[in-house]
Amino acid sequence: MTLCRRVCAMVVIGLTALSLSYAEEVDLLQALQRGEVWAQFRGWGQDAVRGTIGRSAYGPQQLSIAPGTQLQAQRPGVQGMMTLGQTPVDLRGQTIAQITIPAVCTNLGWRTPTAVDVMVLAKRPNIGLASVAAAASQRRIAPPVAQLATWVVANNPRRVDIERYLNEVVAGVQAPPQLEKSRLLRQAADLLRAAKLKPGEFRMFQ
Repeated sequence: MTLCRRVCAMVVIGLTALSLSYAEEVDLLQALQRGEVWAQFRGWGQDAVRGTIGRSAYGPQQLSIAPGTQLQAQRPGVQGMMTLGQTPVDLRGQTIAQITIPAVCTNLGWRTPTAVDVMVLAKRPNIGLASVAAAASQRRIAPPVAQLATWVVANNPRRVDIERYLNEVVAGVQAPPQLEKSRLLRQAADLLRAAKLKPGEFRMFQ
């Protein structure tokens, strides 16, 4: 094979590998660390985060935000958020995408983040919280159940500390309020077990 053919073959192989890498779904945190994409996040109420994500000319076209990704508010007293489920980000045919990511709050009793609140990705996710998010994404979990389990791990509250939240959740439910509260707490305990955690080690279940 001549030198010219060898060079051409190497270029073709390189371009093929590059195109395949673009087609693969890349974890957002990894892409950010490599400088292939940029991302901005803002609060979007108590059950979501709003994100704007862009890629460089050679950045991946398909991204994924893993369950348990945590975002920290930048104003004092505003609670952080944690993503639920695997969230795809499609950048094919575009360099910027806006997405709404399902999430739960991680600081019981603090203010809910809104669109004026900038959220920054945490560099070191909490392993226990990530386990809860992963377990929730594998099961059909109601948002209040995921929220309760998240607060249990993040804040270790007493039962009395979440009574106001429980009252808001069961308002308007046809079932007797106390039975509905017990059902939600039981399901939150089951979610903790699915995340390989022991409910009895937390104050809410003592």
